[in-house]
This record gives sequence, C-alpha cells and structure tokens, in this order.
Amino acid sequence: MNLIFIRYRFLIVCLMVLASNIISAQEQIDWNNYHEWKNTTKYSKTYVVNQRHTNASDNNPGTEELPLLTINEAAQRVKAGERVLIYAGVYREFIQPNNSGEAEDRMISFEAASGERVIVKGSRILNVGWERNMVLTDEEPEVGKVVQWSKKLWSAELPNSLFENDYFPFKLKNIEDHEYEMMPWAVNCIGKSPWTLRRGLLFQNGRRLQQLESYGDLTRLPGSFWISNDNKTLYVHPYDRQNPNSASWEITTQSHLLKPKTIGIGYIQVRGISFKHCGNSFLRTSTGAICINGGHHWIIEDCKISSINSSGIEMGYYAYEFEDKRPENIQPREDEDLGGVIIRNNEIFDCGTAGIRSYTVTNGLLEGNHIYNCGWQDAENYWECGGIKLLRAKRTLVCNNYIHHIQGGNAIWLDWDNRYSRATGNLIHDIQTIQGGIFVEASQYPNLVDNNFIWNVDGNGIYLNDSDETLVAHNLVAKTTGPIVRAVVATSRTLNGRKLSAERNRIVNNIFIDGGQSIMFSSESNYSDFNLYISTNQPENICLKTWQKMGYDINSIKKYAAAEFVPQNKFFYLLMNDVFPRVASLQEVTTDFYGNIRKGKETVPGPFAKYEQFQKILLN
Repeated sequence: MNLIFIRYRFLIVCLMVLASNIISAQEQIDWNNYHEWKNTTKYSKTYVVNQRHTNASDNNPGTEELPLLTINEAAQRVKAGERVLIYAGVYREFIQPNNSGEAEDRMISFEAASGERVIVKGSRILNVGWERNMVLTDEEPEVGKVVQWSKKLWSAELPNSLFENDYFPFKLKNIEDHEYEMMPWAVNCIGKSPWTLRRGLLFQNGRRLQQLESYGDLTRLPGSFWISNDNKTLYVHPYDRQNPNSASWEITTQSHLLKPKTIGIGYIQVRGISFKHCGNSFLRTSTGAICINGGHHWIIEDCKISSINSSGIEMGYYAYEFEDKRPENIQPREDEDLGGVIIRNNEIFDCGTAGIRSYTVTNGLLEGNHIYNCGWQDAENYWECGGIKLLRAKRTLVCNNYIHHIQGGNAIWLDWDNRYSRATGNLIHDIQTIQGGIFVEASQYPNLVDNNFIWNVDGNGIYLNDSDETLVAHNLVAKTTGPIVRAVVATSRTLNGRKLSAERNRIVNNIFIDGGQSIMFSSESNYSDFNLYISTNQPENICLKTWQKMGYDINSIKKYAAAEFVPQNKFFYLLMNDVFPRVASLQEVTTDFYGNIRKGKETVPGPFAKYEQFQKILLN
C-alpha cells in the first residue's frame, strides 16, 4: 500500500514539473540575472543647502558662499542632471521634489555632503508650560471641584500654531472611518486600538513616548501620553519622573518627510540622510514617511529612517488606492510601469507598522537594508505590517537584508500575484507574527525563497498561503512555534480568473532545526525532500518517520546536534557528530548565503556551501 502511494506521489511530482514548465514558458527568467542599472550622472550643477552658514537664505543662488536655508527650496529648483548637496543640521521640513530626472545619466540627487550628519524631522519643538495634572471631577462632594489626580502626571494645551497645512495628527485616528472604504479587509479593526489611536508622536529628550487609549492607565506607565477627547490637551507621564519643564519635547506635525508633488516622477537619488519623526496614517498607500508617490527608478541608499508612526519607506507604481477620492488620484494612470526602484543599505527602525511597503513593484531591488524594532503598534490584524511588505512583486529581488525584532508582522512578505521574484540571503531572527518569517501569498507564478537564515519565529517559519510554484531551497529555518514550512489554501479568493490554490510547491535542500511543527501541505502535488532535520533535544516535536509514511521527505534525514545563534555578534555554530549529507545541486540556486558558487553536481543542504562536522559561522 505504501509503495503504491509513493508511486502515485512520483506521478504527481512529474505532473508538477510539467505544469511548472508550462507556466515558466510564459515568461522566462534567470534567477541569477535580475535587471540592473546604476546612477551614471555627471552633475552639471550643484545646489548647496547649509542652514548653519551665516549667509544661508532661500533667496540665495545655492552656492558654497551663498547657500540655501532649506532642502525643500532646493527641491523646487533642481532639474535633471543636477544635485542637491546638504550640510549638517536638523531640517524640520517637508521635502517635495518638483522635477523629474530623465535617465541614468540625467538623474536628480539629494545627498548629504561627505562626513555631514543631515537630519530631516517631521516634528517641531514643543515649548509649553507643563502643569501638574489638575482635573475637574463631579465625583467629589463639591461638584466641579479641582483636584490633583496624580503627582506623576502633567498636562499642557497644544498650540494650533505648531501644525502647518491643516494637518493635525493629534486630531486624526490611525485609520479614519472613511479610509476603511479603501481597505475593506481591515473592517474588523473598526473601533479598536491601535487603529483608533491618534497619529501624533511625542518625544521626551529624544525618546518616543507610548500613546495610551485610556487616561486612567497613564499612572501605570512611565513614558506614556494621552490626548484629551477634544484633541486639545496633552497629558503625559514623563520618563524617570522628570519635571517636563526641564526636558526637551518634540511633537510630530507632518504626514510625510519626503514626497514628490506629482505622481510618477523618476530617476531620483536620496543618499546619506536621516529621516525621523513622522505622524503618518495606517492607510496602505500614499502614507510612507518617504513616499516616492508612484515614481520609478529611484535610488534610496545609506539613509536612516526611524521613529515613524506607520511605514518608513513607500515605493511602487500605484501611489493611491483606486477608491481614493483625492484630486491627484481622480485620473487613472496611463503611463507605463517602469519600476526599477532600488532601496539599498538603509537602516530602518522604530516604525510602527512597516519598514518598507509597496503596491506593485517591477524590477525592484531591496538589498542590504537593516530593519529592526518595527511593528510596535502591534497592528498585524489589518494586514499591512512587516519588515518588508511588497504587494505584487514582479521580477523583484529581496536580498542580503538583516531583519530582526519585528512585532506583529512578517520579516518579508510578498503579497498577491508575485511573479518571478526572489528572497535570498536574508538574515532574519526574532519575529513575532500570525503568519511567517517569510510569507509568500496568493501567487500563481514561480517565486524563489532560498539561502535565507531564519531563527526564532513565533509563528510559521516560511508560509506559502494560497500560492503555487514556489521553490523553497537551501534555507536554514530554526526555532519556530508553528510549522517550519506551511503551504496551504487559506481562503476562497480568486486571481487571474481561477480560484487560488497551494499546488506544486517544492521544499528541498533545507536545514530545519527544532521546528514547532512539521511541514504542512494542503495538496499532494507539493513536494518535500532532501532536507536535513536537526533536533537539539529529545524528544523532538517533528517526527520525520510519520511524515515519510505520507510519501514526503523520503530521502531526507534526521540528526541530533548542538546549534546556537548569538544575535549580538551574529555568530552561529552547529556541532554534529557526523558528516553532512550530500544533495543534488539545483540549477535555480547556484550560490550560497555569501554568494559563493556551489560547484559540482552535489552540494550540502542549507544556506552555507561549506560545512564540516564542527562549524562556526559569522553571518556578516
């Protein structure tokens, strides 16, 4: 009976390969050769911005001797083939580029001068007279008597003069009621926290305070604040019981830090700038602190993005939801989706919902970014959270990113109709999610998840939800509370004229360590084999023999070993009293985690091409 079942499974695998070839023939891709381009511009003119210069003025020509005062003034003047060079300072402004670059050799660049610390903030200094929290109560014997509620608490009136362009984040909920019309999948969040909290952020001596939903909870949490129901009075419980009048206070006043005036401009570079303090909303599109507004061929590199209420960087062809009634979104886009956005070597942290988010990415490159401590809003149930969340990624490469300590979101999420995209060489650890460390959702074309190191996920390790044709190969997935890999049908949605399924996924040549549960499939057309299962304790949660009786992982093996990962120095060791098994090399995965070529017809499972019995690895 078991032999018949195995033969049946062999037939299924053959059909799977045939179907995969049919789909792949529609649009061929070399997994090792993604679209590449670079900035080759020799700038014909430089505008200098230097707020600390004694002669700085926005009436100046923008030279070294007569520099501009603000970056946004330069953004109105700079044209294709020109750049903006910015000197050190804290620039509290909203940058709105006015013109587009024209080609790789005719770009526009906004960049920090060499060695200069440039900080763009969407906050203003809050200079108010804080008073001990005195409240009116009708619960005292004398109605309306003023009483002191707690010596821990202080209050102040918010001056309207701080808030420009009629944007008052302390009057706006993270999701306004009318915005749910554009996000019907989030309707279960209506009336709940944190979606009902205000968008404004408050900082005491540079430290972000936590906003509370209830005034009565303030006394319990140092470093917290609450805004009154009339949106006028701010109540705080300062850090360290400090008198707030002796502290420095900053308050967010902007919905964006950088966003072009018009949709779809391209060939823009932003380099070496720190962006901080943004009171943006939770809406899926048009809300990023840095928002390229549907642009193409942007390069955002070597920047720092931090202390953001919602998402840090927003990219992608669609700048707004289709149902968004704002004037700039009335006419549907007719220009071609040129894509080509590069997000590279940035440090992104302390973002409330997502580090990087997008809606339709073509020929994108997200490489070498360090994304951490994001998702503190714990808002995963509206399904727009994660370290990197890409909606409709086509021929896009997500590689060599370091993503850790994400709360209420995936490390990497490829969401909806992804085609020929690849997540490879990413170092991921300490993720708390309902879904997965890496999540591929609702996709019918081939995608590749390979050479990733995934450690300590409270959730699924790799989750293929309603997805077909995904190859999961040469990953190391360890310490998950859910299945190490999960490929299942989870909804009844349709895409491209047919009902979504979870068929013909391949799970091969991986290392799985101490998974909370085994692999989970909802279809027999999925395939799993030649994996190395490692248990560091007995008894282990995963029973390979039971899985093999079902016809999967026939050639996989189980070993006992010692394994540990030390995040502080990115040190990983694996001690196994046996040689590593050999597996057949894959034509789709020709390199390892470090980019080393996998030579020969055989290699080893997992992301590292060279193993010994005792192996120490620095994951740099």
